[in-house]
Parts: sequence; C-alpha cells; structure tokens
Amino acid sequence: MSLQGIGKLWSWLIGSSQAEDDPVPVEGAEEPAELEGGLDLEAPVDVPIEVVPEEVEAAPRTSDPIEALTETTERATEAATEFVGWVGSGEREALIALALVIGFTALQWALKWAILKGIVRLPRNDDYSVAALFQRVVKRFHIYFMIALALTATDSILSLPGAVSGFVRIYFVLALVIQIAEWVQEFAVSAIKRSVHRGGGDAKALASAFNIIKYFIMLGVWTIALLLIMSNVGMDVTALLAGLGIGGIAIGIAAQGVFRDLFSSLSIVIDKPFQVGDTVRYGESWGTIEDIGLKTTRVRARSGEQLIISNTNLLDYEIHNMTRMARRRIETEFGVIYQTDPDVADRIPGIVAEMFKDLQGVDFDRCGMSSFGPSSLDYSLVFFSLNPEFNRSMAARSRVLLALYRTFKEQGIEFAYPTQTLYIEGFKKD
Repeated sequence: MSLQGIGKLWSWLIGSSQAEDDPVPVEGAEEPAELEGGLDLEAPVDVPIEVVPEEVEAAPRTSDPIEALTETTERATEAATEFVGWVGSGEREALIALALVIGFTALQWALKWAILKGIVRLPRNDDYSVAALFQRVVKRFHIYFMIALALTATDSILSLPGAVSGFVRIYFVLALVIQIAEWVQEFAVSAIKRSVHRGGGDAKALASAFNIIKYFIMLGVWTIALLLIMSNVGMDVTALLAGLGIGGIAIGIAAQGVFRDLFSSLSIVIDKPFQVGDTVRYGESWGTIEDIGLKTTRVRARSGEQLIISNTNLLDYEIHNMTRMARRRIETEFGVIYQTDPDVADRIPGIVAEMFKDLQGVDFDRCGMSSFGPSSLDYSLVFFSLNPEFNRSMAARSRVLLALYRTFKEQGIEFAYPTQTLYIEGFKKD
C-alpha cells in the first residue's frame, strides 16, 4: 500500500469517527460558522503519515568466543532449516532459486576448467613459471566458494526470505575469508619456491629459510583469517586481542628459550652467516649444513654422523665458513740435515719457488728458514690451493710435497730425520 493510500484511509477513519460523534441536526438549528480565512472545520483533511522503517537490531558483540560461535551456529542452523524447508516446499520461487544456485555453480566450475585447460597450453620453461604459478592459484578456487558466490547472486536476483538471506551473508563472508587466505598462502609460498628455483644471489638463503618463511606466512595468514571470522560471527575481537597480549607476555616468559632459538633462526636467515650446503667449523666440530630449522640446525659431520645444535648455542660460537673461501691457505714445514752447505741452504727458498711454476691449481706464497731444530734446519712453506674444497685442497698439498721430494733428490739436498749423536767421555777412537 502506498503512502497516499494510507493517508486516504486515515482521512476516511477520521471522517467516520467525527460523523459518529456529531449530534443529530435539529430543525431550525443554525449552521456552524466558518472561521476567518474560510477554513471549514467539517471538511475532511488529508493528513500525510510518515512511515518510519523499523531498525534492525544488530547482533550484540561478546568477548566469549564460545557464546558467539553458539549464537552464530544457532542462527545458521535456523536459516539452513528454513532454506531446506523452503526448497522442499516445492514453491515456484524456491525451485527457481535452487536452479539458479546449481546453474551458477556449474558455470563457475566450467570457467575454472576452461582456464586450467588454457593455462596448460601456454608455453612454460618449468613448473615455476608465471603460468604455472597462476595455475596453482586457480586450482585453489574451491567448490564451497563457488556455492557461496552462487547463493549471493541468487539472493540479489530473487530477494530470498530474511532468515535465508542472513544465512547466505554469513556463509559468504566465511567462505570468502577462507578462500582469500588459501589464495594468499599459495601465491606467497609458490613465489618463494620460484625464487629459490630460479637462482640468484639470495637463492641459497631462501632455500635455507624456506621452512621458516613458510611457517610465518601460514601463521600470519590464518591468524588474520581467524580474527576476521571471529569478528563476523559477533565476537569482540578487541577484547580478545587484549587478552592475547597479556597471555602472550606470560607465554613469552615461560618459553623464552624457545623464542631465543626462534629469533636466532631469523638472525641466521637475515644475516646469512651460513646457508644449507655450506661447510662450517665451530668449536671442536665441523661439517656440512643440512637443515636450518626453527629451533635447531642440523650439521653432517665429516665422520658421517649428524650433529644437532640449537640455533642460539650455534651463534654463540665463532663460526668458520669454509665454503666461502676463495682459496685455501696451506702451511707445512720440512727440514734438511745440518751437513747441508750454507750456500745450498740459502738457495732452498728460490728452488722451492721455481718448483711451483710447473704445478697446476696452487699458488706459491712464501718459503724460508724458520728455526734450528734438534736434528734439522727447519723451513716453513706456505701456499694456496686455488680450489677451496677440502678434498681437492688435500690432493693439491700431496702434489706439492711429492714435487718437493723429487726436486730435492735432483738437487742432492737431503731431508733430515730424527738423529742423535752420543758422546762417551773417556772413549778413545781407534
């Protein structure tokens, strides 16, 4: 009924009530006089009536998550029951709504299938191209979100009953939050995998920190999603965050050792003292880094066993990263007999330096007499292996020592070996 019709009805009711209250006219009675200005009091007047729509009372927010979830579940159950009953009633509008939901869902599924088929035909170099990344994101377009979109479109077209429309809104918000969280997580993790696979300056660092970064991405994404869901089901998130802040302080004090290791792992990722695959030495141990976790780092020792050390304790050591050496410095000593001629002893450093010109993979640094030993003239030799890898450096050291042995043989220089001369007092030579 329009506002004009309501006004006429009101005027008619006013006129009827006045007619009942007026006295019966008597013959000879004077007609009622008109007021100044010509306004007839007996004439019906159309009075406009302003209709104020009822305000819908918003659902009260509560800091109790159980209470909020219970109320939302009750409303959703009631709406779902009404929706099922409405569809099962066989009404024409209900059947049309059901057909629209099924049709919109099938259309979205077909669109997803067509997009995936089209992406497969695009050229790609590997599984980490942009097309492959987009394909993985599209695969995360789940059926529950398709149904939510179909219900929302149907509600906007047909204006579903109030309770059913409320259920559709709640279901759409929940499905949207979960779907976006899955998309963000998949895109972020896939982008990191792509950076690791494609290489670059920080590829090994990303590979070392992949599990840590993935954990923090999942924690951040789903924490925000959970807060949004709680906010939409009527829970007071502000009070929850305040409570979590106080509880977080208590947990932090109780688990400060775990958090120290956690921040140490972040320090390893950001500062990059070593990466997965590096050979390191710390304290009395050394080996190859196998994995950098949230709390511990795993090292494969040279003897074969796996060493597990907390990140905090590891960073307390002085760490020698052997992999980052441009070349490995090797120092060794040798000695010649005291019977060596002084002039020959003076030429030994030059002989050794000349020898290095014919050796591959090594670089001569210095050679000189270092001390008078108990049974030899001692010399120190320092050179570099151009390949810092341990096994190849040891092979280079072996080649240098063998070359030194051959050169001294050719030059008639004798290596010293431990000898002692015993003098006996009173013993006469023959």
